[in-house]
Amino acid sequence: MNKICKPDYKNGLVNLANSILQYFGCPIHHSTLPALDKFLEKNYQTVVLLVLDGMGVDMLEHNLSEKSFLRRHLVKEISSVFPPTTTAATTSIYTGLTPQEHGWAGWQCYFKEYGRNIEPFLKRDFYTGKSLDVDVGKEFLSHKKLFEQINEQGKYKAYGVARFWGGYNVETMNDVCGKIVELSKGKDKKFILAYYKEPDSTMHRTGCYSEKTKTKIKSLDRRVESMAQKLQNALLIVTADHGLIDISEDVRLEKIKEINDCLRLPPAIEPRAVAFYVKEDKKEQFETEFKQRFGQDFILLSAEEYLRQGYAGEGPMHHKFREFLGDYMALATGSRILQYQTPDGIDSVEFKAHHAGLTQNEMIVPMIVYQSDK
Repeated sequence: MNKICKPDYKNGLVNLANSILQYFGCPIHHSTLPALDKFLEKNYQTVVLLVLDGMGVDMLEHNLSEKSFLRRHLVKEISSVFPPTTTAATTSIYTGLTPQEHGWAGWQCYFKEYGRNIEPFLKRDFYTGKSLDVDVGKEFLSHKKLFEQINEQGKYKAYGVARFWGGYNVETMNDVCGKIVELSKGKDKKFILAYYKEPDSTMHRTGCYSEKTKTKIKSLDRRVESMAQKLQNALLIVTADHGLIDISEDVRLEKIKEINDCLRLPPAIEPRAVAFYVKEDKKEQFETEFKQRFGQDFILLSAEEYLRQGYAGEGPMHHKFREFLGDYMALATGSRILQYQTPDGIDSVEFKAHHAGLTQNEMIVPMIVYQSDK
C-alpha cells in the first residue's frame, strides 16, 4: 500500500522560499522554515538554492548510499505542494506563493479564452501538440521569481540559472554547476537560484529504480559535491520539486464510454491530479462510474471541496485558478495514471514513472544543506 501524504504548507517548499526572501530583506508571503532560518543566521556571503527535478527523498534513499554527499547533508524532509508536479511546485519555489495564489495548477490547463487545453511551459495545445503563438504563461500566470524580488530591493545581487530563464545558456548539469561557482565569486552578498531537469526526465522514461536512474542520480551527487567544494563562505541548499512513483497501469479514459459520455471538455491538469469538466445532467452518473472503476486508486472531490480541504494552499486565489479545476478533481492514491486522447489528438506519452499524486514518494522532498566556511 502506498502511504498517503497531504501537502503541508507550514513545512514545505513554500516556506523554504519565504525563508530566503526574509534573509534578503524582502516581504514574505507565508511563514518561513525555522530549520533553514537557523542556518541563515550565520550571514553567508552567498546563498545558493539548487532544485533537482524529481529528486524526492525516496529517490535518494533507494539510489544513493548513506555516505553519499546528498544524503550526508540531508537536514530535513519537507513537503511539496499539490499537485507535486514541476509547473506547480517549481513556481511555488520560485515565487514563495501557493498554487492557488500563483495559478499554475498543473502541466496543462483549459483556457476558455482560446478553447484549448494549453501547456503554458511549452506554449502548445496539449492534445494536438500544435505550437501556439500565444504565451498564456506570460499573459495570465506571470510572477516575479525570488531573484527578481531580491533585485528589486536594490540592496543585494541575485541571479537565476536555468535553461529557459535567468539569461544563461546552461544545457547540462556541468553548465549549471559551473555557472553557480562563477556567480558565487566576489565579496558582495548574493543569491543564486538554479534548476536542472534531472533525474525527473530519466525516471519518466525508465522508472524510479532502473539502472539508468541510479546512474543518473549518482552522477548528480558527484557533480553537486564537486561544485560545493568550490564555493566559499556560502550556504548551498538542494531540494526538489517532487518525487515520483512507478506506474502500474496507464488507463485511457476515452475508451471508457460510460466516463467519456459524461464529459463536456477533455480532462486537464495531470494524469495523477485530474480536473474533470462534467455535463450538468451527468454528474451523478460520472461520480458513480468513476468511484466504481477508480475508487481504490483515486480520491474524487468536487472542485469546491478540493479548495476547502486546502490542497492548493492558502492566500488570495488567482483569478484563473478556480476555472482550471473544472467540476471535479481526482487525486491519485494508487499507482495508476489516467490519460485521454481526443479524436484529432496525438498519441498520449507512455510513462514508466510519474508524479502529481498523493503518495509519500511523490510528496516528500529533501532539504539538503551544505555550509562552506572556506
